[in-house]
Amino acid sequence: MPPQATKDWLSLLRKQAKDRGMYVDTNIDGRIFHFHLGNDPGIIGKVRYSEGKSRDYENKQGQKHIWHRYNRENERIEQGSKRKVVNITLDVRDKHAFDPAEHHFIFLTESLLQEETYSQGDQKIWIEGDGQYSGPLAKYVNDWDAIFKYATNTHPSPTGEDSNGVDEVEGSSAHTNADTSGSILESHRSHVQISDQFKQEVYERYNHRCPLSGIEASEILTISHIVGRSEDPELAEDIENVLLLDWTHHMAFDAGLWTFDESGRLWIKPGFETESEFLNGSLLTQHGEKVDEFAMVADRHIERHNEQVRWWPPR
Repeated sequence: MPPQATKDWLSLLRKQAKDRGMYVDTNIDGRIFHFHLGNDPGIIGKVRYSEGKSRDYENKQGQKHIWHRYNRENERIEQGSKRKVVNITLDVRDKHAFDPAEHHFIFLTESLLQEETYSQGDQKIWIEGDGQYSGPLAKYVNDWDAIFKYATNTHPSPTGEDSNGVDEVEGSSAHTNADTSGSILESHRSHVQISDQFKQEVYERYNHRCPLSGIEASEILTISHIVGRSEDPELAEDIENVLLLDWTHHMAFDAGLWTFDESGRLWIKPGFETESEFLNGSLLTQHGEKVDEFAMVADRHIERHNEQVRWWPPR
């Protein structure tokens, strides 16, 4: 039997589905998967929970995280599920209750489960604060709309790695686009893996640190392709086509909030403002300045990237 926290969340799902006129079935095998949502074909979801009261794992900097092995979900995907396979990760005090006023949930799409977890399906979600998370899986937090759009759209998917445009990111098995109605659209492209050897070369090339933030914690650093590997698979392991960034700056780059030119000069999207001291210090205060590490990217790759940036060239 699912714990009470899972039952509480499923009850909220049923209410949301009723309010939206959406088909939902939560009377399925609760040992593995917990709900079907939507028709033609909709999604099948597993609910996992992380108990704050017993969360005693953290990194050297004292930052805590949620950790799961999403093996059941990935096994179902590999078996060829008719429905898209998703996960709901609950961040609760304990497994005996899910209170939306106090607790939070994170929605993981099929492409996130496929692309952003390791070989055993494991991945960490870093806890930044109450209801605030970081890492490759922390895309949709307390986001009911994202769940229902994913269940109803023909091609839904989240923001992924290697996006190549401002306000435009590639989709499933690669990346995504968001249309003007706010729906999340998925493009069907093959996912291109990179080798562990190449990853090590990139980390060494950038001295295991993000050139913008100076972060050196490998758990929150990621390889960011300038020209997306799904767009041009031959460039997936081109050492001059990548940066090493922390996840915040990686996602900001994918979202088109900043880029750089052939001289290595940093440019911020016109009109972008933030109350984040972190981003103000690492991005906005460096606007117009040269960052030495950016010169390690080939001119032809950043030129190609910037051709897809809607506000480029800056005026």
